[in-house]
Amino acid sequence: MDQALLTFRWYLVVQVFGLAALPLCLRLFRHLPDRGYGVSKPLGLLLTGWAFWLLTTFGWTHNTAGGILVALALLATAGLLLHRRASSNQQPASSIQRPASSLILTTELLFALTFAAWCLVRAHMPRIQTAGGEKWMEIAFLRAILRSGTFPPHDPWLSGFAISYYYFGYVIVAMIARLASVPPSIAFNLGIAALFALTCTGAFSLVYNLIAAEERETGGRGDKGSGGRGDKGSGGGVRERFAVLGGLLGPLLVALMGNLEGLLEVLHARCIGPASFWAWLDIRSIDGPPVSFAQGGWVPTRFFWWWQASRVLQDYSPWGAEQEVIDEFPAFSFILGDMHPHVLALPFVLLALALALNLYLRIADGGWRMADGERRMANGERRTANGGRRTANGERRMAGGERRMANGEWRMANFAVWEFLVYAICLGGLGFLNTWDFPIYLFIVVAAYTLAHLRNTQHATRLTFDVSRLTFHVSRLTPHVSHFTFLFITLLVTGLLLYLPFWIGFQSQAGGILVNLFNATRLPQFLVMFGPLFFIAAVFAAGQARRSGVQAREVARWTLVAALSILGVLVFVLGLVVVLVWLDVIPAQGPAAYLVAWLRGGPIPGLEDVAGARSFISHSLLSRLLSPWTAISLIALLTTITLILKQATSDEQRASSIRNSQFAIRTIRNFVLLLLATGALLTLSVEYVYLRDAFGTRMNTVFKFYFQVWVMWGIAGAYALAGFLRRACPGHGRRGGVGVVIVAALLVVTGLIYPALAIPARAGEYGGPPTLDGAAYLAEIYPDDYAAIAWLNENVGGAPVILEAPGDRFYAYVYEGRVSAHTGLPTLLGWAGHEHQWRGSYDEQARREPDIETLYTSVDPDEALTLLDKYGISYVYVGPLERERYPAAGLAKFAGLMETVYDTGTVTIYRVDERQMSNDK
Repeated sequence: MDQALLTFRWYLVVQVFGLAALPLCLRLFRHLPDRGYGVSKPLGLLLTGWAFWLLTTFGWTHNTAGGILVALALLATAGLLLHRRASSNQQPASSIQRPASSLILTTELLFALTFAAWCLVRAHMPRIQTAGGEKWMEIAFLRAILRSGTFPPHDPWLSGFAISYYYFGYVIVAMIARLASVPPSIAFNLGIAALFALTCTGAFSLVYNLIAAEERETGGRGDKGSGGRGDKGSGGGVRERFAVLGGLLGPLLVALMGNLEGLLEVLHARCIGPASFWAWLDIRSIDGPPVSFAQGGWVPTRFFWWWQASRVLQDYSPWGAEQEVIDEFPAFSFILGDMHPHVLALPFVLLALALALNLYLRIADGGWRMADGERRMANGERRTANGGRRTANGERRMAGGERRMANGEWRMANFAVWEFLVYAICLGGLGFLNTWDFPIYLFIVVAAYTLAHLRNTQHATRLTFDVSRLTFHVSRLTPHVSHFTFLFITLLVTGLLLYLPFWIGFQSQAGGILVNLFNATRLPQFLVMFGPLFFIAAVFAAGQARRSGVQAREVARWTLVAALSILGVLVFVLGLVVVLVWLDVIPAQGPAAYLVAWLRGGPIPGLEDVAGARSFISHSLLSRLLSPWTAISLIALLTTITLILKQATSDEQRASSIRNSQFAIRTIRNFVLLLLATGALLTLSVEYVYLRDAFGTRMNTVFKFYFQVWVMWGIAGAYALAGFLRRACPGHGRRGGVGVVIVAALLVVTGLIYPALAIPARAGEYGGPPTLDGAAYLAEIYPDDYAAIAWLNENVGGAPVILEAPGDRFYAYVYEGRVSAHTGLPTLLGWAGHEHQWRGSYDEQARREPDIETLYTSVDPDEALTLLDKYGISYVYVGPLERERYPAAGLAKFAGLMETVYDTGTVTIYRVDERQMSNDK
């Protein structure tokens, strides 16, 4: 069928999910200027996916288009009922108001253009291949879900088991594919294009809402404290256009911009820079002297050069061996084209940020109105100062009004039951989409809730810093701590319970937290990774600190205190672990084992035969201590933000006469500061600790955390950059604002070098005719397997077990597992190493390996029949790979044991004859 038609059908089906969620979206996001329209599609996909998955898991529906439509109908009905209830209760118009038609048009135009653009990109790099990502794993999951009659879906690479991975994103893509009737090999690329478009619209929506919320409350007057006169006197259309244009910076920084490694590749290819510079920078593949270029071009020509942008950081073992560290960012992931959980979750983490902003504005808007009322009451009190009895009565009335407003404020912080459930479903869904994201965005939602209350209930909160004596005193914070804890725990528990069937069967390779003893992120490499975003964050935080009266020496002092405190805590924890290991209370593992052996003077585990192993440990520890600059920079950013928020919530500032516009600006900017602070916490954490997994290094922890930091800093940076641009406009800013904009713009443009060069380089590696069929290339490279796999997909229904050659435990990204990957049929063992990662154990895989070997090599029919029956094998696949790997005599026996259902000479597929099996028994 024409792929353009399939693409259009995919687009329409995604629209259906958005329309089904729209009534609920307008009610849920009533505090956002766009009423959540920009995240309506992810909301519809997630809520429908949850209902469909849960109904199918309990057997109330089947994994069919009908089951999906039932879930869609439930979502649409719930939204319409809530909408009607709000209308019948005559609630404020703001609770059911629709976004402006111009904004809807802009959002839809952005979605359509980005979807079409990335479909075009994917058509020029469509291959679902083994190397350069984990696409075979992903297409295997997608096909297995489409084949499964119920949930949990079967594991295509470990027959008899369900998928032990966070597979919710594949369920969502499978829903679209089934309703649109798109083959999985095409759905794979259309899904990536849709994820890109949803990410762009979600980022646009968030930044638009930040800017528009500020414009809504200030009337476009800007922040005089920053020297800008804003758009005073201009109409709402000017403010709306500014919010829209500023919003477009969101997708630019989040989804399109790359890191600075692209520029470095250009300079290295051009032979710019001495060899000492490249050795000092120490980024793999460009750490040596530049090689003279033949044609003098500016475009890198090294094969796979674009891959290096995701490996900017460089770690080393104590003895100097390189340790891979992954530092992906969205643009790289979309260019790579992996449908991996961190990419599948992207639109939904933006949905979670929209939920956080909605909750924050819900409380902060009430606080703004409360502050306005307090100012009017204070004015009234001054006018009636000599009014005697009238004054006393007025004071009593004002006190009553204050109590009523305080009570109303706390009431509006309480969730309705349906709102709480939606928040729990969306946040809990992140655990099912990409488990690492659940606690991160749960923290942001609850922190936003708490921060808004800290801003608005200063009468119940007192924060006091005594910098001269380096003391920190907190009084009357107990209500806020308890509210934070209560909301965090209730959302956490409810989010887990709503996805309990998944968690019951989930296995993980995670094995606790280890101290990062030997590797500090070098500041030059950190800046190559985050340079544009970190610059914008630092300038924004510095500007807010200056306007809040935070002194540089105050920041420096508290940065020193924080750094020493963190170091002290880590030394204490590490010392305790070392003592417990020394006393054999706990087993020696990870870096602590090296440290104990180093202190005892005994052999270093794994380095018993290495001369001078103790000196390696000593040198590594010393290097770690002498490279604190990334951590100090992040601590300084965190300290600055903390002091700004402290100043914003102080009694002295709140008691002063505050203009409403300034209050609103600080309200919005405090949320932006929260995003910056959370990102800084995540990047700082991997400097000291990481999650223990099968890799034994901090590779995966850096990967998962840095990816989310890019999203947070991208959203915050887009908002901040829009503000820089406004203040730099003629008549709106001070001198210096232009300089900041120029530097920021240069850094952003530098970041855009990467996608500008990487997209054509990636497309050039494919070199074939444009197509969205990710498996089409197999017809040329492996035509016999391709034809046999196509036959299986057309003629074999359900999920019978098929036997094929397995992958190796230690070598991933291999051709083995190709039949199960491209059919979704479960095989005894596919990529064995990945199964080890997903399940945290190799016991079952180890039991199957000799049985598979026996099945293909044994000439004993009874032995083969016993194993066929043991694993419930229905089909045996004998293709070129099996003929090369196993002896002909072992393969020939299947002809006498089973029915031949497919045979081309090079590929033979056997099917178990049930009658023959019964006779043999």
